[in-house]
Amino acid sequence: MNREIIIKYSNKDIKQELNNINFDSLYIKNASKKYKGELYKLFNLKPYEANILKQLCLSLGFDCAVSRDSITCKCNYTDCILFASESQLNKLIDKLKYQPFRLKQIAEKFKLILGKKLLSCSVRNQIFDWNRPYIMGILNVTPDSFSDGGNYFSVDSALAKAVELINDGADLIDIGGESTRPQALSINVDEEIKRVIPVIKEIRNYSKDIPLSIDTRNFLTAKKAIECGVDIINDVSGFEYDKKLLDFVCNNNIPSIIMHSDSVPAVSSDFTNSDIIDEIYLSLNNKIEKMINSGLSRSNIIADTGIGFGKSPKNCFEILKRHYEFKSLNVPMLLGISRKSFIRKEFNLSCTEADVPTMIYSVKVEGVNIHRVHNVKMLKSYLEFCSKIN
Repeated sequence: MNREIIIKYSNKDIKQELNNINFDSLYIKNASKKYKGELYKLFNLKPYEANILKQLCLSLGFDCAVSRDSITCKCNYTDCILFASESQLNKLIDKLKYQPFRLKQIAEKFKLILGKKLLSCSVRNQIFDWNRPYIMGILNVTPDSFSDGGNYFSVDSALAKAVELINDGADLIDIGGESTRPQALSINVDEEIKRVIPVIKEIRNYSKDIPLSIDTRNFLTAKKAIECGVDIINDVSGFEYDKKLLDFVCNNNIPSIIMHSDSVPAVSSDFTNSDIIDEIYLSLNNKIEKMINSGLSRSNIIADTGIGFGKSPKNCFEILKRHYEFKSLNVPMLLGISRKSFIRKEFNLSCTEADVPTMIYSVKVEGVNIHRVHNVKMLKSYLEFCSKIN
C-alpha cells in the first residue's frame, strides 16, 4: 500500500491540493503562485525521501511541496507536489538515478510519464497501436439493459446487431449477458452462459476477424467465452468479484479491461470527502501493478474509470474534464459513457437522443484510446470529420 505513485495533473485546484498534503497553511496562498502549468503529484514518500527530492528540485530551479511534518519526520509518509518543465524534469531524472532509497524507482516512473509510447496490443488479426481512437460496439444480450434491453435477446437479433456494428465500423464488439445498470438483478452463471455463448459462436462463424470482448465478472463465463473465440475479458468489478477470473487472465496472459467500480450493479454515490480522480487513479494503479506482478503483460491491460459506477453526475463530469490525467497510468484508457444516466438527466434526453452528447463528449475528452458506444456509425463518422482538421 506504500508504493510510490505519480500522477500528472492537467487541471487542478492547487490551493486545495496543497492543503490536502498538509502543506503549511500560512504559506499556501504564496506558494500556489509558483505551481502553474504541468503539475505532478507523488504519493507515499518517506519523509527523508521527500526531503531529498525537495532539495534536488530547488537545486534545479523549481520547487516541491511536501507535508509540513516531513521536515521533522513527524509523519510516516507524505505526498508531494512539484511543477517542472520537461527539460527540468529530465534533469531531475538524471539526478534521481544516483540517489538512495526509492528515488531511483521514482526516476523510472517519471521517464514513463514523459511520453513513452503505449505498448501495442495484438488481438486476433489486428494490432492495436493506439495511434488513433478505436471504437467498441456494445451488444447487450439481456432483457433488462437500460438502453436496449430485450432488443437483441435472441440469437438471430444479436447476430444481426453484431453484423450492423461491424458494417458501421466497429473495431471490436463487447458482448454482455448481465445488466449492471442501477437496481439490476444479478443472474446466475448458468443463465449468463446460456445467453452469450450461442451468440458468440454465431458471430465467430460470421467473422473470424472481428475482435470480441466478453463483459463478465464470472470465471466460468469468461473461460467458455474464450474457448468459443472471445479475445478480451471486460470485468466491471475490476477483477474483484471472482478470484478465479483474476488468476485465469493472468496465468493465460489474456487482454483484459480493468474497470473502477465501488459496486456492481452500479449504485450512485458522491465522493464528497475525497478527490475522485486520486481515488480512481490509485485504485486502478494498484490493480494494474497486481496483475502485472501476477503474470499479465502491461501490453494486455486496458483501464476504465467506470463512469456511472458509484459516481454521482458531478463526479462523472469531473472525470471527463480531467480524464487526461489517467494517461500516466501508462496503459490504454477505455471510455464508457454511451447513453448513461448522468448525460440523459442533465439534458433531459431519451437514450437514443443521448447519442449526440455521447459523441461530442467522446471526441472532446482527452486521453481516450477506446470508445465503448451503442451508436458506432455516428461516432465513426464524427471522428472521421474531426480528423480532417486535426
